[in-house]
Amino acid sequence: KGVFMQQEKLHRKRAYSQKVLKEALLKLLVDQPLSKITVQKLCETADVNRTTFYSNFEDIFALYRQVQDDFLEQMALFTQQQKPYADNRALICDIFRFLYENMDSCRVLILHSEDAFLERLFALQYDVSRTLMQESCDAFDPDSFDYLYTFRVCGIIGIIRKWFHDGLKIPYEQIADYAIQSSDALLYSWKEAHRSND
Repeated sequence: KGVFMQQEKLHRKRAYSQKVLKEALLKLLVDQPLSKITVQKLCETADVNRTTFYSNFEDIFALYRQVQDDFLEQMALFTQQQKPYADNRALICDIFRFLYENMDSCRVLILHSEDAFLERLFALQYDVSRTLMQESCDAFDPDSFDYLYTFRVCGIIGIIRKWFHDGLKIPYEQIADYAIQSSDALLYSWKEAHRSND
């Protein structure tokens, strides 16, 4: 029992240390790029020592990757908890809803980070989108779908970035509808092209 209690205490301490380090990193990212954040400044912000940092993470980039991974895991759980999607429209709407409900973290990850966070987010939805697209098309071409998906995702990512850059002034339902309309127009053109080639 004593060993178990000691392990539990260490686990809670480790979880707390990781939590405050992640929060400190998100706070610092508001004002400076990831490449400019030092371990010393991060530890001062989190009120932990360097030993604590290095016992949890290899470097700043490993910490940032974990912040991303945690967020993407939450996103995956969120979409899995929804009803089975009938089409891509419902999936897109839920993505915008999730981003809005987690706007503080998203704002930092989308506007103040230096890598492809949104690309990673949409990569998680690839299989679901592929299945929905396949079910909606009489003739499904896997090769052309990959190009279509890449083009479609780039457009939606552009809409998301502008939405956050403008301060989320437009309700998420409305901005999701903009993305859906653009996606539907692209899908319609793709389907028509396949019909003409048959």
